[in-house]
Amino acid sequence: MKAAIDFKVLALRAACFGFKAARWLLLACVGCMVVAGLAGGRKDLGKHPNLKKFVAWESSVEKPALEVLRAKVPTEVKGRDVSRWILGTGVFLLATLLGNACMTFGYKADRLKAPPADKTAASDALIAKLQQLQKGTLTRGDVLEIMSETKRTTERYKRSLAFLSIDVVDPIAMKRDEDPSVAERDFKRYKTLVDGILKESGAFKTAWTPDGVMICFVETRQAVLAGQRIVRAIPKFNREVKTLRADFAVRAGINAGDLLTHDSIPMEEMADRTIDIAGHMMKHGAPNAVSISEHAIKPLLEEFPFTPAGRQVDGCPVYEWRL
Repeated sequence: MKAAIDFKVLALRAACFGFKAARWLLLACVGCMVVAGLAGGRKDLGKHPNLKKFVAWESSVEKPALEVLRAKVPTEVKGRDVSRWILGTGVFLLATLLGNACMTFGYKADRLKAPPADKTAASDALIAKLQQLQKGTLTRGDVLEIMSETKRTTERYKRSLAFLSIDVVDPIAMKRDEDPSVAERDFKRYKTLVDGILKESGAFKTAWTPDGVMICFVETRQAVLAGQRIVRAIPKFNREVKTLRADFAVRAGINAGDLLTHDSIPMEEMADRTIDIAGHMMKHGAPNAVSISEHAIKPLLEEFPFTPAGRQVDGCPVYEWRL
């Protein structure tokens, strides 16, 4: 059994290393494309032979990919060829997906490597004492020791997780006096949009209600990025996809904390005050905005421009980001 686990850990770590190496290689390719694109437009390029060689080399490497891309998809916008932009964006998105996969595999490897608490000698001793407790042969000191050991054992199952709650603002009013089939189509496409963003953002678990979703993330940063991406995607969705007369608007709430849980537990069965607060953050938030508890966003304020909202939810000061 141990050998099988060690093999799985080794395979996961090897996959993680491969994904990480591929990610950095792709990012380097994007960097070369940017540099070559900027340098290629210089009028004095001939005065810099090394730079000219680099541009020529980059063009020769890039040319086959561009030819395949132009043959498969339209690459002209208003008479202008944008194939290099499409290729660069695609490579960057692939690098992002590889980064998320690396993080997921690394996390799974760490979980497998950790020894299960129920196999330790301390746990065996605890079970023996519990059996003595049932027989009524333990002293008060023994009972206190059991309580202390139980607490230490359960602490091993604690995990730091972040939760993002997303809901459509007033969906009943949006569907009023509309063709039910049209409303169903628009809400299905909205769900497809959100599911796609969550998958790209590394969502760990999700649970949908008719018009909302609760998502679990391993990192708070992932939850914040996913919430912002969904809010940013709504205006384009309203312009180009939805056919209902009313526009879609969403509220997003985020909270993070330590939970006693396990990977095998579905999102629908997870119950904790941390999750409840995320839902309340969403419920009391502004449309097309992301609300988050102060303790969750504080370590990330240098990266994300959230500002105090001047209110509290369940005793937690709220920070907010608006589109």
